[in-house]
Amino acid sequence: MQVDADSTLKMLDDFLRETWLECCGHLSAFKINGNHYSIKPMSDLEEFNMDYLLNELLSSKTHFSYEYDFGSTTQLKLRVVDIFKARKRERAINVLARNEKPTIACSYCGEPAVKVCPECLWQNKGWLCEKCAENHDETVCFVGSEMLLPVVNSPRTGVCAYSG
Repeated sequence: MQVDADSTLKMLDDFLRETWLECCGHLSAFKINGNHYSIKPMSDLEEFNMDYLLNELLSSKTHFSYEYDFGSTTQLKLRVVDIFKARKRERAINVLARNEKPTIACSYCGEPAVKVCPECLWQNKGWLCEKCAENHDETVCFVGSEMLLPVVNSPRTGVCAYSG
């Protein structure tokens, strides 16, 4: 992604949530150069808020991390590839490229998975093709087929209530 250096960490947090992560309004935080910047900072943990400008905290080649949801955490490793002067764009943060959605095999028959059972995922057998998803009811686990989540292009697939 391309991010305007005058954007705040909060703006980047909002973008990551909107694009790949948001499911239930969980807490989130960045870790940059040993400091923690949280959506709800706690002074006793020496956390800072997310009102800081990116150009105050990041420089070329900086590696930093982001965590969303501190119960079933999704962690992203980020880095500044380079800093350059770009023409003004309509949005402060732009997606420049996306990976292709990986093909995940059904845990039962090997066909491409289209649904995921968050409960069965704990036993590494939660990926379901269309046919196996239809047969996934309370006899398989306590999560019925109506509670299955879609397989989407996000690191949050199958976690919490994330549905893309």
